[in-house]
Amino acid sequence: MSEVAERIRRLLENQDSESYSRYDSEHPFDVFLGIDQAGRKSLALVMNARRERITSTKTIDAQFYKRDDGKLMLSFALQDDQLKDIFYKFCEDIIECTRLNRLEDGFAPAVERWETWIKFFAKTSLPLSEGEILGLIGEIYFLKNVMIEKYGQDVALDSYIGTDRAHKDFEVQDTWYEVKSIHNGVRTVKISSIEQLDSNQPGKLEIITFDQSTPTYEGNVTLNNLISDFRGALDRKWQLKFDEKMRRAGYLEDERYDEYNYLFVRVDEYGVADDFPKLTKDQLPNGITKASYEIDLSAIQRFKV
Repeated sequence: MSEVAERIRRLLENQDSESYSRYDSEHPFDVFLGIDQAGRKSLALVMNARRERITSTKTIDAQFYKRDDGKLMLSFALQDDQLKDIFYKFCEDIIECTRLNRLEDGFAPAVERWETWIKFFAKTSLPLSEGEILGLIGEIYFLKNVMIEKYGQDVALDSYIGTDRAHKDFEVQDTWYEVKSIHNGVRTVKISSIEQLDSNQPGKLEIITFDQSTPTYEGNVTLNNLISDFRGALDRKWQLKFDEKMRRAGYLEDERYDEYNYLFVRVDEYGVADDFPKLTKDQLPNGITKASYEIDLSAIQRFKV
């Protein structure tokens, strides 16, 4: 848990019932944390602004209230205390992201940010499967150790579009990179859609190999520690943008991810151009609009860069 989230935790867990405390006098908005009349941990934003359309969930009651002084209050109240750790991180994100906004923006930025969090308050199981965990580890590893080294932090992070459901993981300048993570010993790689390797521009297929590991093994990688270390090296502006990318990928820190441990083995890079074995839209029969397929790694060794 970050220092900010820890401060939020202490404030909410030590707050008297039915009372609020202002979080930060230097914040451009009036931000309060406390316990509402129903005894729920709550985050409240107060300002002179118009009401926005907002959605509640079974675990978060999101509502607008008119105060006696004429100002509107947007309240997020936690209804399931088992999700309090996620709620503390949500409060941190809302507070920090709105710090960059203007008063004339009103409640809209906070409501938009809330919409990226809704799915995390609707699930009790881990949002990511084991395959998705390994895939995201590979993408962050490649971003950290290849893209930033080659293009610099700002360009590399801007180029990371895979979490936005784009067809490629990275697009930069006149090329692209598609990253695939596999277990050591696997001899094929799955291509999830036609668009992943189909392009008018030449690009690269990056295959990152990992071994299974254990928590006690030196040098092991987990999704939590990889993201935490990478995020800690970013400035505050990029931390917020990176956090949003991770939420779009379905990730929120959870200690259960520490059960999945890996060791990096190698990165193999393949040049993808017209003669690379792949499916393209032009090859699809009439009536076929989507397809996934597997590539035999032994058949593409001549394309290794």
